[in-house]
Amino acid sequence: MKKLTISILLIISFFFCRAQKLNGIQSTDYRMHKGFFLSLSAGPNFSGISAKVNGQSDINYNGSGTVLDLKIGGAIKENLILHATISTDYMSGPKISSNGESKKASNNFLIGEDFTGAGITYYMMPSNTFLSGSIGLGNFRRMDMDDNTSVSSDIGFGFQLKAGKEWWISKRWGLGIALSYSKINVRNEPENGVLEILNSDSFGIHFNATLN
Repeated sequence: MKKLTISILLIISFFFCRAQKLNGIQSTDYRMHKGFFLSLSAGPNFSGISAKVNGQSDINYNGSGTVLDLKIGGAIKENLILHATISTDYMSGPKISSNGESKKASNNFLIGEDFTGAGITYYMMPSNTFLSGSIGLGNFRRMDMDDNTSVSSDIGFGFQLKAGKEWWISKRWGLGIALSYSKINVRNEPENGVLEILNSDSFGIHFNATLN
């Protein structure tokens, strides 16, 4: 995880310097957001997932991992984007706490969430900073590669908030960095009368590449 974070920060630093140089020599007549919109981002995430089983015992998962985010849509007016949002994140080897005891899971144990929804992104020009919000549906998944098992939860409500800044590197491409917060709440009934109430709080650092 440390190697992944360092690599992402180095990439961000490189493109930040590159974008700053290009920004200094480009004219500003085309710097607006209109038409087709595509945004791809990835980076480290820091999550907490809680599970209340049958209204009694609590199980908490805390750790870090990776977040991937895709937004695709188009401008409904200059600098205001309507888009679909697809996001996924996971933790590898999280710390698991229950009944006052905690332990670190194997790195082959993964837990995360998937989110699909619709949202709006607004760019504040000429700084090219943006605010984004999406609402939709999400679910949780657990995978143990040691025994080759994978379990997905039922679907529940979720949302994502994101804010960041981008720098133009060409007429239509921008690169940047963003922070995100997402939350999913699921009422999960796996089997035999078991009821789980699952909640998450996930914070991400994103390296953004946007075509607009």
